[in-house]
Amino acid sequence: MTGLTNLTIAQLRQTVGYEDGGDEDVMIVSSDKSTEWELFRYPCRLDAVVVALCTAGEGRATINLKECDVLPNTIVVNFPENIIRIDRVSDDFRGHIVIVSLKLLREARLDLKNKISVFMHLKNHPAHRLDPEVARHLQRFCDLIRECAEDAGSMFRKEIVTGLVGAFLHKCCDQLNNLPFDDERSVKSRREILFRQFIELLTLHHKAERSVGFYAEKMHVTPKYMSSLMKEVTGRSAAEWIDEYVILEAKTLLKYSGLSIQEVAYELNFSTQSFFGKYFKQHTGMSPGQYKMQ
Repeated sequence: MTGLTNLTIAQLRQTVGYEDGGDEDVMIVSSDKSTEWELFRYPCRLDAVVVALCTAGEGRATINLKECDVLPNTIVVNFPENIIRIDRVSDDFRGHIVIVSLKLLREARLDLKNKISVFMHLKNHPAHRLDPEVARHLQRFCDLIRECAEDAGSMFRKEIVTGLVGAFLHKCCDQLNNLPFDDERSVKSRREILFRQFIELLTLHHKAERSVGFYAEKMHVTPKYMSSLMKEVTGRSAAEWIDEYVILEAKTLLKYSGLSIQEVAYELNFSTQSFFGKYFKQHTGMSPGQYKMQ
């Protein structure tokens, strides 16, 4: 492997040869079918939102280099900008995975980035245990989605699946809204829009751009205003967000890509390996070489 893999739903389906009745906007995976867990043995990004529900057995995933255990009745939510790897699943693992494009999310009028407290919580804590009855209810949703997706004779299969997926995701949001978020701040609409726009731009450009000014210009605000806004809304400055994305990318490439330190520096648009080394050590307390050898 010589880089971080980025997959669309269409590429994922083609790679695993998975026929689920979905299309480029939705993919439904059930573990009692020939699920190709090996595909996620190495870190990758999916250009989609992933909602996974474990119904039996156990597993472990790493999201943004943080391990999370997946036990029965656990729901895991993964965003497109995240780097995910499946470390292991038990032989008796059972579950459902619903993979949804951002296009379908917009059509369903569902955008978690508009709910900043939910989005921030899931970024830091993507896995949550559910009440068993709630988990069974979501499982019935998944079974129905899969059944309708595989009904090749249905004239309105796409419309039915899209509607059911939207209902499933809204039901998940119902449960996520019940989580004990430590955020009682009221965020005005314009702030929500700017936060969402910043995260989307950061996801696209963090490998090439580390300047707050670059993102502020794209968003038509001043760097000072954007930094203070991000600090107020999320508790972290714009520069801290940028550094987090860059360091996460650097750590993943150093650990798993097979690239040399110089190649990683080039991949992340650092002018020299020395500059990259100083930046990395400033934010992690160790050199790229030390981290790579861990």
